[in-house]
Amino acid sequence: MLEKRWYIRLGNLGFNLILLNILWITFSLLGLIVFGFFPSTVALFAVIRKFILEDEDIPVLPEFIKQFKNEFMKSNLMGYSVTFIGVFLFLDFKIVQQISNDYLQIMMFNLILVIGIFYAISILYIFPLYVHFDFKLIQYFRYACILTIARPFHTIMLIAFLGAILFIYMYIPALILLFGISLFCFVVMKIAALSFPRKQGLKESY
Repeated sequence: MLEKRWYIRLGNLGFNLILLNILWITFSLLGLIVFGFFPSTVALFAVIRKFILEDEDIPVLPEFIKQFKNEFMKSNLMGYSVTFIGVFLFLDFKIVQQISNDYLQIMMFNLILVIGIFYAISILYIFPLYVHFDFKLIQYFRYACILTIARPFHTIMLIAFLGAILFIYMYIPALILLFGISLFCFVVMKIAALSFPRKQGLKESY
């Protein structure tokens, strides 16, 4: 009986991840990607959060649509704030390439590289924090940076698992069509949730 229940739960999770991947692509396109990418990603994380923390069967489509609509404006604001920081770092890198002093160029390149890696890792925590806590916009960046530093084991584990998924996708490309981003988000949310208090409710604050 226990084995059957485990099999059913795993199959249900797999089906929901496939459905979520389809919904993420569909709603990103409906928002012309520019306006749909971040709300769709937030909706994806919000539904996955309920799978992980509340451990219950939820109506995936209605929940996804609700989150997409409710978080449309704020998620785009947060998403493009994150994007702006990334563009700023990229432009800094281009400027450093023009520096004629080799020693200064190497020093600045290494500095930007470290900041860029830290930025990339922090982004992984932004969306789990967003769907779990009701913070002001700047606080999501703050706590993402804190988690990156304060939870090194979780961060290393997160990078390792995402690397493993990429490796699997490279050898079995068909899985990208089925699970795509939803499997990535599930792993990110699962590991990030280890640092979160297990409370009910869509968004909680400390």
